[in-house]
Amino acid sequence: MFPSFDTLIDAPGWEVWTTHVEDDNVIFRLLEVEEKTVCPFCGSEHTNLHKKKVLKVRDLPMLGKNTILELDRSQHCCKHCHKYFTRPSEKIDFLRSLTERFKDHIMERLKNSTIECVAKEENLTPDQVRGILESRLRGKKPSRKARKIGIDEFSRRKGKGDYVTVVCNLDTGEILEIIDSHQQDEIIKTLMGWSLEEREAITEVSVDMWGGFTKVIQTVFPNARIVYDRFHVMKILNEELNKIRKECGSKLKKLKIKGIRRLILKNGESLTPEEKELLEAILKCSKRLRNAYLLKEEFRQIYETHQAPEAAKERLKAWLAKASKIYSDIITTVKNHLDGICNYFYDRTTNGKMEGINNKIKVIKRQAYGFTNFEHLQMRIFLAFSH
Repeated sequence: MFPSFDTLIDAPGWEVWTTHVEDDNVIFRLLEVEEKTVCPFCGSEHTNLHKKKVLKVRDLPMLGKNTILELDRSQHCCKHCHKYFTRPSEKIDFLRSLTERFKDHIMERLKNSTIECVAKEENLTPDQVRGILESRLRGKKPSRKARKIGIDEFSRRKGKGDYVTVVCNLDTGEILEIIDSHQQDEIIKTLMGWSLEEREAITEVSVDMWGGFTKVIQTVFPNARIVYDRFHVMKILNEELNKIRKECGSKLKKLKIKGIRRLILKNGESLTPEEKELLEAILKCSKRLRNAYLLKEEFRQIYETHQAPEAAKERLKAWLAKASKIYSDIITTVKNHLDGICNYFYDRTTNGKMEGINNKIKVIKRQAYGFTNFEHLQMRIFLAFSH
């Protein structure tokens, strides 16, 4: 037994009268079911039918064709307060002439495509698709119930220095805030808009070592530990190790080994036996490079070892004493941020989820030529990470 068209169309207050196919459209003619009308202004049941208007409403595609609902919509006049009204519908957006489930369909498609592509494939205009996105997401904010958060930034336009700050829940990966600024005061102003309860609930904030973030955290999140992300620290160390490798360029070129940089920066325990042999040949060329590599591995092993923050601090201080003969930039960085680096060992919190978010945002930015302002980009990002 097949379900009736009324069940498929799901438009309470109307029933399907006829249906036919016209070009690329399946058209359902709907008639309004006579129901008692109540004035929404005064509650009176004494009303008159003023006029009827036939509307065309877009619904979910069917059998590879567009679905159009052609329905009557009646306007009534209240005998008591003399005001005009039409019956509302939870299933239909009469302003945009779309069913709500069709809008749901468009929102799902936008998670993995552009406004232009969705508009073209669904036979809509870009403005219609953008309007659906705005109506669903404008003013909608995710829950800010979080314990650990990460803060990072990305550039809206490559090479333009136009930065946006992103805040995410490190436990769930949900984006909590997108701020159109990288200025310390602007970030503080936005985050202070969170309730005191929400801000006091934050116990750890993982960030890179940009100085502005430290003041932001101290001002906004009174109970939070600052955790300098281990991968940012290792990145600085690896960059300096790579500089030392470049200084040994002429010696290393004679070896004619491919991928020297990768071998030196790769985690030691991840090397294959063949790679270990190649690495040993590389390190024989320079005592300084060997020492720099071994110090890099020792530093990484400190991170890999489960230990108390106090023990980690002592090991890092000992490492600094040895490494100061080889390294310079990383020495200054670790000394200036030692407490925040050691805070990692309380709960081993990293900004890894934020890195994943940034990678997805890069894809969105490449697709975002359909957005003309920050608000549209912001909504597109919230949509991509909504559950």
